[in-house]
Amino acid sequence: MLNRIGPLTAVIIVAGLQTLALGYMVWERTNLLANGREILLDVAPIDPRSLFRGDYVILNYRTIAQLDGALLQETPIEDQNLYVTLQRSAEQGWAPVAASVTKPARVNAEDVVLKGRVDHVWRPHADQPTRIRMHYGIESYFVPEGEGLELEKTIRAGEMKVIVAVGESGESAIKGLEIAGRRVYDEPLL
Repeated sequence: MLNRIGPLTAVIIVAGLQTLALGYMVWERTNLLANGREILLDVAPIDPRSLFRGDYVILNYRTIAQLDGALLQETPIEDQNLYVTLQRSAEQGWAPVAASVTKPARVNAEDVVLKGRVDHVWRPHADQPTRIRMHYGIESYFVPEGEGLELEKTIRAGEMKVIVAVGESGESAIKGLEIAGRRVYDEPLL
């Protein structure tokens, strides 16, 4: 077939397909940030350092980073996708109330389903439930140069929350940061 359409046409078709794929990835992220449901998550301090990545903060979410195995019917395996249903409470903010290896068919309108990946599964003691360490793809955030250390101090003081956009599929993206009740960073759409 390559002989019929010519090498230049083949190159143009391949370049066009690659451009479409890249455009779709940009559109998907922009759509999630623009239209995803916003939730506000508490973060816990963690101490990152990287000479190569520039100024960024590592985000460890208090309520969703480690799950209790009792939330699941079955024990998941590492690298498996997991859908975590979050419910808003006055005491904890957004907290997990259920988890499943398949996306729930129905959830309450006020709940949110967050898709993550199982990092690690362990049982601290034989008489304790299984613990599940999760990764959601929202664990680091790049900030303007020179502001990373200051943000880490804010996290340690318990004053920072992360604004997360969650799509219908459970995919999530960091939309911004809130410090002491005030929105201070917004992720640009493009």
